[in-house]
Amino acid sequence: MKSLSSFVFIVALALITVFQAGKWRSSDVVIWDVAGYYQYLTSYFIYNDVGDGSYTAGIRGQYRADMDSRYGVVPAPNGQTVMKYPLGMALFYSPGFAVAHSVAGLRGSPADGYSGVYQKMLVLVCLAYAMLGLWILRATLRRFFEDTTVALTLLSIGLATNLFNYATYEAPMSHGTLFMLNAALLLLTVKWLSEFRRRDALLLGLTLGLMGLVRLTELWMVLVPALWGLTSWAAVRTRGQQLWQHRTQVLLAGVITCSVLALQPWFWHSVGGAWLIDSYPGEKFDLRHPHFMDGFFSIRKGWLVYTPIMAVALISIFWLRRQVRAALPVLVVLLPLALYVTWSWWDWGYGGSFSQRPLISFYPLLALPLASFFDRSRRSGWLLHGAALLLLVCIVLNLTQTWQYYRGILNCCDTTWQLYKERFFWLEWPQPN
Repeated sequence: MKSLSSFVFIVALALITVFQAGKWRSSDVVIWDVAGYYQYLTSYFIYNDVGDGSYTAGIRGQYRADMDSRYGVVPAPNGQTVMKYPLGMALFYSPGFAVAHSVAGLRGSPADGYSGVYQKMLVLVCLAYAMLGLWILRATLRRFFEDTTVALTLLSIGLATNLFNYATYEAPMSHGTLFMLNAALLLLTVKWLSEFRRRDALLLGLTLGLMGLVRLTELWMVLVPALWGLTSWAAVRTRGQQLWQHRTQVLLAGVITCSVLALQPWFWHSVGGAWLIDSYPGEKFDLRHPHFMDGFFSIRKGWLVYTPIMAVALISIFWLRRQVRAALPVLVVLLPLALYVTWSWWDWGYGGSFSQRPLISFYPLLALPLASFFDRSRRSGWLLHGAALLLLVCIVLNLTQTWQYYRGILNCCDTTWQLYKERFFWLEWPQPN
């Protein structure tokens, strides 16, 4: 099957990329945001310094003396400290952490939470999440599209977007994991609303809870099951009747979501003495001044500059009326809302990053109009060849610029048009004369 071959090819290329980079060899994995996510595990299970973090900071400093060893730690109301970042990613890191801790003990290597085996397992487990997300997305797409269309769409999402960077070079960041969760949410939405099975409802609630625990703003994704299929007033009335008929499932899903989300205020209260803590002091949304033009087109981090295949997805949204009409209300309502809020953040470029990393969460949804584009292209030979050529160009551009970003040729934060044009064809830094 062509879609299976595409998936295997993406996985193989991702594995080659991860081991070629080998960022664990230079302790370049557990840094910045990842260090903040990860500290829940080391503070709880190794150093027992939750609320203080001094022992953890000491060992972090041994591995990366060039970085702030207390980065991601903020003061709490009771004088203790809490992690700046929510605890969701720590849950997803935990299988890799547990395996690494066991391996370190068996090998006799430092079981300190930060040696190479821990950092390697962190990369591999998060790579697995991103690839699982692609597998789940394949299952969803095959419900609506022919296999060749699914294969082209998987290549688009897996190799022509910044997901590849956040599945490989920066896999332990939250975005590959959120991609998986959003892919699962989409599939569960389709399955639950077609069959109303209790198991799907419970998994839907669990998925939403985990998404919110990784990043609170992901809770807007509740609009996916809420709006899916509401293409007419008759559909709205029918949905209301269905939800009332299956109200026990809806209630159980809501209870599970809230129970998972409650882990964060429980942690804050048990450690910091308050149910709600502003762990991002001084960092706010400015909803009066969203950066739409910057978010789309800035040479610094413009989404359509560095991930141009998404322009095709956006243009193709209304082609879904024939293949996946049920998705239209979700995309028409949720996407503008999400772009508005995302680009209202005080740092609309989101720090050291490649393209617009917060938008990776929407790629499972945007894969639907992309698939619609490829499906329409298959109606004639020249259209299909044109679409394939466009995809190839986008893949080459993305993989090249992902490599440049990894090597620092493409500046993570302050790229200008002058630098971009000057370094466009660079694959390595020039050797001094």
